[in-house]
Amino acid sequence: MPKPSLAQVGQGDPAVLAHPGYRAFPPCAMPLQTDAARAEYDSTGRLIWNVGRLSKDMHIALSLYASCFDQIQRISAEGLTPRASWYTNLQKAQARLKLDDIDKPISAPKEAPINRFARFGFPSRR
Repeated sequence: MPKPSLAQVGQGDPAVLAHPGYRAFPPCAMPLQTDAARAEYDSTGRLIWNVGRLSKDMHIALSLYASCFDQIQRISAEGLTPRASWYTNLQKAQARLKLDDIDKPISAPKEAPINRFARFGFPSRR
């Protein structure tokens, strides 16, 4: 297998942008305390990343969305009622992500069972 060039790894010419497969997914800009918020950040971020729309502004909006989600999850886990304004902020942050423009379906979770009969896009019958 050939060794990747410096430009592919992102250390070459600054004007050359490396392929997304060679770049690292950025961590959340705000600290997340719950596993549910980390999973939401990762799944939503990967969806935006795979479409190629992850910019600095989109990363900040994604971090705000995950932070609001984290806050609601923490308060709910403690048995308290989240404020209505937190849900409003969550909806505003989600609207800023513009997820409705993405026509790709959400992939199955990692722990979902694999359908062994769906090799060709349809289930086979005997």
